[in-house]
Amino acid sequence: MKFVMDTPYTTSICPPILDGTNYGPWKLKMSMYIQTIDSRAGQRVLDVWTPPMRDDDIPGPKPRAQWTADENTAAIYNAKALNAMFTSVDMNMFNLIGTCTCARDAWEKLKTHCEGLTSVKKTRMRLITSKFEKMRIEESETIMEYNGRLKSLANEASVLGDLISNERLVSKVLRSFLKRFHTKVCAIDESKDTSIVGLDELISSLRTYDMDM
Repeated sequence: MKFVMDTPYTTSICPPILDGTNYGPWKLKMSMYIQTIDSRAGQRVLDVWTPPMRDDDIPGPKPRAQWTADENTAAIYNAKALNAMFTSVDMNMFNLIGTCTCARDAWEKLKTHCEGLTSVKKTRMRLITSKFEKMRIEESETIMEYNGRLKSLANEASVLGDLISNERLVSKVLRSFLKRFHTKVCAIDESKDTSIVGLDELISSLRTYDMDM
């Protein structure tokens, strides 16, 4: 993430809400949203902020009343960035960062958590893709049963954010049918543009052919 230092201005645009499934677009939108609040608040997401510490013999944070102007300014920008994140996540995500006092810490916690979920999603998507490529209609299976299995797998992929296109589904059907459909599949290939034919139209055509046989 990169922030550009610029003149701050306010915005009435509501921030996106992170629910754990949309981290990629949320991160891009959120980094820009924080900049619209104040570019120096955006810088707080890059820099670690800690409360100013005492410089005398007493350990611990410095009382707020003793902060310098620069220390106050840094704290304000950190608070702006942190508040923007607090109000831009759902309750589950808020529970991860609710105790954070540093904007960068909150940002990194969300990144670690959500990109971990993304890794799991990618693994599941690879399994679905492998299952999709291996899928074939069974001898004992009706066309509608096969269509149901195919659409169920496509729905799983869609939930994970990877839409299987109609063209890809049609191509899959034409490549995976039994030998008895060979003549019909060849006829469809020759008579129709399979890049634009709908899956439901194709299934209906194959089903009619099967019933006629």
